[in-house]
Amino acid sequence: MKKLWTAVFSAMLVVSITACGNNEETATTETPAATDTTAPAEAPAAEATETPAAEEPAAEASSMSAEELLNKAQEATKELKSYNMVANIDQSMTLNGEENTSKTNMNTDIVLDPAISGYQEIKTDAAGASTDIKQYITADAVYMEVEGQWRKLPEEQRSQMMATLESGSNLESSFDQFKSVASDMKVTEEGDDYVLTASLSGDKIKSMASDMLGGSDEQSAAALDQMNIEEMNLTYALNKETFYPTKSLIDMTMSAESGEGDQAMSMSMHMVMDSTISKHNEIEAITVPQDVVDSAQ
Repeated sequence: MKKLWTAVFSAMLVVSITACGNNEETATTETPAATDTTAPAEAPAAEATETPAAEEPAAEASSMSAEELLNKAQEATKELKSYNMVANIDQSMTLNGEENTSKTNMNTDIVLDPAISGYQEIKTDAAGASTDIKQYITADAVYMEVEGQWRKLPEEQRSQMMATLESGSNLESSFDQFKSVASDMKVTEEGDDYVLTASLSGDKIKSMASDMLGGSDEQSAAALDQMNIEEMNLTYALNKETFYPTKSLIDMTMSAESGEGDQAMSMSMHMVMDSTISKHNEIEAITVPQDVVDSAQ
């Protein structure tokens, strides 16, 4: 069962990287002094007038191919030093006949240069309960707040989280994975963005996950092979001027079975992940406030 869950998370890793190369499933609610940015002042209320709703720009076919766009995006990310991602995830999972649903909002600031670090605010509603988590992830330490109490995570957990952050934040390598399915992508233009869309088969998604495992984990690769990723619909937008990612929408359905007898497990899951990526190169640093350090257990 442990192997199967590793495979599940490997598939979700692909989904998260598709969203913006960020594996934390995780920027712009009120972020504490973690960044050097300041929330804009609240604008005065405008007089109530009837204003016609702005029409969404119609999608137009693009002369650029998906592979051309991915190459340009890959080159552009070499200059990307920081960004912010807000992700909303709706998930429905059935495990051995028992269904559970959850809604998660993840708000993440990521700094890539000079050193990778991050700040996250995560809110999850599941099984009638709500959980709020804040965390600073730096090369020196990871601080997490749950139910109003900050704690410093053990070195082993810090090391694991940093490895995940470094792997997931490597956008340049993630575009290599996309190129393997470039022929399945349709490219259109909407406003200031190029928009890539695709409906991918389970085999192609598993191939991407296998490539990410790099052949170094045979057990995870074998477990991944047991999974049935039924469908993944992807929408991914790149700014026309910078080629930085601006948004993504992923809709994935998957299932898996493992074990026998008392150890048998049957799982099916449907997940929709809607993400917005902004503040490209605007976040200067992730700084852990001194009061967080002082109060951490």
